[in-house]
Amino acid sequence: MEKSLFVFSFIVAVNILGMLYGYYYYKEQLSSSPLYLWIFIPDCPLYVMLFTAVLILTVLGVECELLSYIAAVGMMKYGIWTVLALLMFGDYFFYGSLLLTSSALFVLHIGMFAEGPLLIPRKLNRNYLIAGLLWFLANDYVDYFYVYLNRFGEYVVGTRPLLPAPERMPLMMVVTVMLTLLMCISAYLFSSSSWGWPFRKEVEEAADYFQNTREKRNGRRRRKR
Repeated sequence: MEKSLFVFSFIVAVNILGMLYGYYYYKEQLSSSPLYLWIFIPDCPLYVMLFTAVLILTVLGVECELLSYIAAVGMMKYGIWTVLALLMFGDYFFYGSLLLTSSALFVLHIGMFAEGPLLIPRKLNRNYLIAGLLWFLANDYVDYFYVYLNRFGEYVVGTRPLLPAPERMPLMMVVTVMLTLLMCISAYLFSSSSWGWPFRKEVEEAADYFQNTREKRNGRRRRKR
């Protein structure tokens, strides 16, 4: 049990640190964009934050399968998206002063992807797959096609992260939509499979521990009354 609690605590701590850095990374884009678009801009830190919050609630016995599914898909999709973006624009990111930072981000976003399946509920309803596809395709539309006026009075197309080499952006758009389809469907299929996943057992054991502890406390309170 100590191992399960350590794994759970480690995941939460690392995610909080990553989330804070992620929001710092997007601070300029957030500050120049309308508030109603903020939910579409910082994709990675947003889904790390959602994943961490839902993970804590799930372990404590408060579970929403739809939010768990959305958080899991978001972690998987944007974790892999960032890895592919770093590779596709490698001549910019893996060069000079950016080499060390980009290498660290590359590894961390592989870890972000790997966390996603920890939160996929068992035997998901097909309606969740439809809801996930609609939500993430809407995100893709806003990222690449939505035109808005920023706070400097300039028209901007899309809320996607700022990337070099705009001529490669159409390919990145295709990759993004393909990732939406692949990750939504993969997470749905995974929910009905018996596949194992590293540390999923530890997370489930931590959830059982906290829920059993809560039940014991509630039992003691009832006896006192």
